[in-house]
Amino acid sequence: MKSTGIERLKDIFETAIESAGKYCGDFNRLDYYSLFCKAAENDSLYKLNGNNLCMFNCKIDEQDAMLMMFLIPINLPEESGAKNVAERVMEIVTMLEKCFITLDYLKSEEVKEDKYIYIVAGKKIGD
Repeated sequence: MKSTGIERLKDIFETAIESAGKYCGDFNRLDYYSLFCKAAENDSLYKLNGNNLCMFNCKIDEQDAMLMMFLIPINLPEESGAKNVAERVMEIVTMLEKCFITLDYLKSEEVKEDKYIYIVAGKKIGD
């Protein structure tokens, strides 16, 4: 039986707690490209519902947490504009909310030069 996105996200999260690299920087000054390269180098870049995902151990309010970063391509040939991109963003946010109930950090940012939308979520471990 094929697992749902929520089940897959939970599996990735549980695996990443033990194996993900560390992020010690500011959540408001993320270098998305460098973080995705770091995840790719460490073979910790995942596909989830057609989007790339990477996770890093971090701290939120001095508590152990996971930083989850999704990369959503803009202007895919099979998509018809902003509506589909917005739907994909909402699909990820809904999946995160269903999977974790509460998040400690959530941000979405479009970087037109990269041609991607980045969704960054933070979840304290043990909450």
